[in-house]
Amino acid sequence: MGALQNVHSEVASVLNKHFPLQRVELKYPFPVRPRRALGLVKLDGEVYSTDKLQRVVCMRITLPVYMKVYSTFIRPKIEYDLPALICEVVYTGSKLLVVLDVHRTGDVAELEKDRTFFDGLMDIRSRYDDLLRFQKQAKGSVANLVQSRATCRLGITAEHEERALALVKEYLDAYAEYVTRSQALGSEELETVKRDFESYLQSVVEHDPGVKGNKVLFGEKEGVERAMDIFYGL
Repeated sequence: MGALQNVHSEVASVLNKHFPLQRVELKYPFPVRPRRALGLVKLDGEVYSTDKLQRVVCMRITLPVYMKVYSTFIRPKIEYDLPALICEVVYTGSKLLVVLDVHRTGDVAELEKDRTFFDGLMDIRSRYDDLLRFQKQAKGSVANLVQSRATCRLGITAEHEERALALVKEYLDAYAEYVTRSQALGSEELETVKRDFESYLQSVVEHDPGVKGNKVLFGEKEGVERAMDIFYGL
């Protein structure tokens, strides 16, 4: 494994330039080896928050099939009504998949007010044509998930890791700047966003692949509790 195994230290480094990260104490702390997986699966990582970010999740999952996953999930606080950023780095033997996207929770990838920000992400993306030739189509249930026009889903090899990490860092920097410039919603707008978010959470519990994985590893009740605590601070 190469440069992208350091993606979480790079995430923290980029974000700390814009706002200080504060470590979150979880109800179910890392590391953990779920008994349901006979200790063969290890989950580890760090979770942070800031004055505008509800969660910065840097999770590492080691599986017993020569696979390691570096998962990053960043969600702003609800009062700022901003998209979330996700980055998944999956090592499987000599193969490497990098998924990078910024999109809104629910069934909308972006709103009109996000247009300038997403235009900027597309400008960044356009400078990485050498990587985009490795773009892969999402398959199975993943293909039904909402993705933005800024999505990068790259099947690459070790020789492209440094370049892919540079792309991730540029997205992170642009995203952090967007969050920094954002203003909190007024009370009426916030009530609408809160109602929409409650509906979204119900669909997360029922359909989100990460929550489903937690249910398998930890059981129905604890699996949902872990997911809500880690990713949403609930």
